[in-house]
Amino acid sequence: MADEDTPLPTGEHITRQYQQMRPLLGLLGLFSGDVRRQARELEKQFADVERMKEDRQKFAARFGPRGWTIFDRLSVEALRVAVAESDDNLADQGLVAHHLDADILSFLGYRFNTSRFEAWHDIYGRAVERLLAQDYLSAVPLLLIIIDGICTTKTGKHPFSGGADAPVFDTETTGPGGLSDGLAILGATRRKLATNPIESPYRHGILHGLNPNFGNALVAAKTVNLLQTMVDYFDRREDEEERIAKAAKDQREPSWSELAATMSATQDTKRRIEAWKARPAVSGHSLAELGKPHSVEAGSPEAAAATYLDAIAARNFGTLAQMTIDYPLRSIGYRAGRHREELGDLKLTSWSITGVRDEAPAISEVDVAVEGILNDSPWSGTQVMRLIYNHEKFEVRVRGAPDGRWTVMPNFLPTLWGTAVASFNVAASPSDEN
Repeated sequence: MADEDTPLPTGEHITRQYQQMRPLLGLLGLFSGDVRRQARELEKQFADVERMKEDRQKFAARFGPRGWTIFDRLSVEALRVAVAESDDNLADQGLVAHHLDADILSFLGYRFNTSRFEAWHDIYGRAVERLLAQDYLSAVPLLLIIIDGICTTKTGKHPFSGGADAPVFDTETTGPGGLSDGLAILGATRRKLATNPIESPYRHGILHGLNPNFGNALVAAKTVNLLQTMVDYFDRREDEEERIAKAAKDQREPSWSELAATMSATQDTKRRIEAWKARPAVSGHSLAELGKPHSVEAGSPEAAAATYLDAIAARNFGTLAQMTIDYPLRSIGYRAGRHREELGDLKLTSWSITGVRDEAPAISEVDVAVEGILNDSPWSGTQVMRLIYNHEKFEVRVRGAPDGRWTVMPNFLPTLWGTAVASFNVAASPSDEN
């Protein structure tokens, strides 16, 4: 922590914890292959988090001056693709497609159903209607009206006059390339009429009629991007005090009694590891299927896998968020939104658990046969679901520990897309038969 009263942002705290834990994992790994495997898994997850942070820094430095802002819910994949693209114009095209995607616009629309932003619900709905019709001349002013209204209502100040400059704890909207930087660029005063096409939503020039040639997809997408950042900023500002208090509590040094409890838990974990034996592996027949009763043991990894697959089929993103490992410990709402983006139009219509293997005291793998629909075309395939037994903050526990539960590694949902696409490729390949 910076001082006694200031907790670290979540990402920095996770990094510090992991760096402190690395030497111990290395030492324990000398005596246990299971610990080595778990350490490699944690290392991979930590590397993913570090790469995500690095990508966001690159995005802010490169795309911030081009009128794009960074916000907490910005898709990791969309950001990564933009950073990887060396051609700025092609990267812009990808960001435009992402921000003007109907599902992304719909997900942002859910925020306007909350009491915090419901005053602008109807205006946003009309703006989305115009965006989907590619009527950007109508959509952009409506979005700018919402941006103005949110900030002025929440702070009493205009967004382009310092209303959204106050720093907020643990949000990327106040970091480099965030809301304040974007407003500084997009709020520039325009002095003279200019009829050439513009590429960013200069609020003063647009609403004062000095940049009338703003009706293009790039300006529209950057306006959506700015609104996303504005909404994230005020969401995080609203509950800042509670989040600071929670972070301070989570990060404080443990008391002697807590250390004693930890030592006791460590001994319990050691006993559970010594007593653990893998169940006989099962394969080749159905243990559970969508829509059919099953007899898998409650609390088992295969029971958790069935619940998870049911959630995918029902598109229950809240359950998916609760059951998918997320080491940064982002909010359930944020994670649910991310899973909605990940699945997109991919639908799961049938699943069957066909095998299960216990790999370690806290790890099991479940074989799954899946079927679904993508773009009105059927697909099918098989893949493996890896489950980890851990507690609510995703710290590993030995199966059976009272504070543990089974959760799913985050690569399962992206891999589902790969399974679907592979199915199409197989179907499209020429037959070997004469």
